[in-house]
Amino acid sequence: MVLNLKLDPAKLNWTIACKAAGLAMFILSLGLVFNLDFALTATLGVVAAGLADSPDFYQHRVQSTLLMMASFSLASISVTLLFCWPWLFAIGLFCSTYLFMRMPVLGQKYGAISLCSLIIAIYTMLGYNTYDNPWLQPFWLVVGALSYALLSLLINALYPTRWLDKQLDQIFKQISLYQLTKTRLFQREANITDIQVKLTAQSADIAEQLGVIRHGLYVYQQRNKQHVGSSQMDRFFKAQLLHERLSSSHLDYQRLQRVLPRTLLADTRAVLVRIARVIGAKHLDSSAEQELITAVEQLEADRSNLKDVPPRFAYMLKNLHKVIALCFHEQHFPEPEQSFSPFTQISLKQYLSQAVDLSLSVNRHALRMATLMLLAYGLIQLSGDEHAYWLMLSCLLVVKPNYHDTKKRVDKRVYGTIAGVGFAAALSYLQLPDIALTSLIPGLVLLFFLFFHFNYAISVAMITVFVAISLDIQGYPANEALIVRALVTVMGALMAMAALRYLWPDWQHKQSRKIISQLFANIANYQTAIFNQYFNADVEETTNFRLSRYHAYQSEAELVRHWQYMLAEPSRKQRLSPDLYQLVGLSHHLLSHLSALSTHRTQLQSNQAAERLACLGELIQNELQLMHDYLLLKGPNRPIVQANNESFTRAINQLLPQLVGNELLIAYQLQLIGKDLKKIRQLLVNGKW
Repeated sequence: MVLNLKLDPAKLNWTIACKAAGLAMFILSLGLVFNLDFALTATLGVVAAGLADSPDFYQHRVQSTLLMMASFSLASISVTLLFCWPWLFAIGLFCSTYLFMRMPVLGQKYGAISLCSLIIAIYTMLGYNTYDNPWLQPFWLVVGALSYALLSLLINALYPTRWLDKQLDQIFKQISLYQLTKTRLFQREANITDIQVKLTAQSADIAEQLGVIRHGLYVYQQRNKQHVGSSQMDRFFKAQLLHERLSSSHLDYQRLQRVLPRTLLADTRAVLVRIARVIGAKHLDSSAEQELITAVEQLEADRSNLKDVPPRFAYMLKNLHKVIALCFHEQHFPEPEQSFSPFTQISLKQYLSQAVDLSLSVNRHALRMATLMLLAYGLIQLSGDEHAYWLMLSCLLVVKPNYHDTKKRVDKRVYGTIAGVGFAAALSYLQLPDIALTSLIPGLVLLFFLFFHFNYAISVAMITVFVAISLDIQGYPANEALIVRALVTVMGALMAMAALRYLWPDWQHKQSRKIISQLFANIANYQTAIFNQYFNADVEETTNFRLSRYHAYQSEAELVRHWQYMLAEPSRKQRLSPDLYQLVGLSHHLLSHLSALSTHRTQLQSNQAAERLACLGELIQNELQLMHDYLLLKGPNRPIVQANNESFTRAINQLLPQLVGNELLIAYQLQLIGKDLKKIRQLLVNGKW
């Protein structure tokens, strides 16, 4: 569906939307007094600067502002200079598009500014003939962008952690929703498989959001190097720990539904729901902690009075006690991770040396975009219609590096344009005065930014109406322009889909081996970190442990997205999707069982148990390394993988007599891990890899 009826105001981009709309209102108010044409052009500059807004922009404020102004000026002036020379313009268009689309390799900020520089260039093409002196247009576009940048810098200086706080609030809501979904596993006759698939997708969302926050913390640290830690960093680590504890899996839920009485299932689910609400709450009632502890203790008492209840159920309740304590008390995180590095920067020399390497997906995407923009410009020259430059804007904003995102954007842009054209036609029929039309623009800008990431179709509809109003105020036939816009939007959608299919395509199946092998490597590092804490009797959240956990969950999220993106591609490109579906589930189970082992890590009481555990850890490492090499290596270097391996089971059986008390959880979890590895190995042997 185009419209998302479940509107969550917290997910809307209020900060950027309010800044852009407020500034548009101020500029247009001045325009009503002085010159409305200049004000409308400056407002377009505000829109472009708002699209370039990102957390990275505030890392080096002066540098970012100068870079934006230089890029926007270069783009607009180049168009004005070469517009009357089609062949030179075409060469400049191709080269600049290619170089600009490669800029994300330098950093998020550079990619956003470069994309918006191309948008500014197209705005200049659209408005070239509306000015008697075309050189005025670059000036007012840059003035609008500069005003937005200065306002943003001022607000960021006053509220430097507003964005981080909002993202952290959102991550705790996501964790709360994850826990609510998990409570459905305790419903009688629930579809366990469907619930676990949904949990895997939600866990991937949480991991991705943690990655976004981690990047924001990196930027914050670079700006505030005198601060080693912060309340935002503590909340981030707390969210990581909650994600690990709640995603840990102790139980066979199919069996649990058969052996647990209906009342105990219902009571367990009720407690889990209450914990989920506590996680998502902004303000906690201190009395709620004791109520939850009492409720969990009652579950423990009910369990002890029943037969046939799996011992692992007790470990799940023990984990709940730790979750409750984590929710209501500040957590101490030793060794604060002082150097977040989510992005590896490259030098200008490396950037230029990689410019012609088509094995890089960013270069293929840049070449695809440059070719598409050149083709669109050629079609515009053949049509002779100045409004047809919207074709280039459609191509620029719709085409994404992968087929999934492009297809999603194409649908929403077409629907949004049609809706916007219809609404604009209705406004034109009313023949409102200029002052009334002008007063609508700030509201349209507000809605455009609010829904840009939440529902792109609504944003497209709003900007279409904005353009129609601007043309109407400037005395141009808006209805004719709207018809052209609708036609070129459909044409741009068709060109976008054709480009993703036939111009240096990046099909997901070509990346499967690399993504899966990296997942195995990161899970192996996480497993090593967990076992080291058992051997060292260290249960603290060290930097190395947190990093290994972070990368393991990030790799799982990447695999989930990889599979989801593949499902959007043509059917003949989906031959790996059934195997990937199984692997997504198995890898999530493996990570959940490792997480449970992590949440209960403690000092081993027996030296013999430690030796046996070390042997098992080495077996797990060998298994993961074998599967990693099987996927990554080719030819004679590729190892042979067999479907059955019983050495792991024998090693666990030898470990069992060495464990006492709570240490038995280790054996339970290792048995589950062994089953997961066996199934993954069998999938690799029988799959179409």
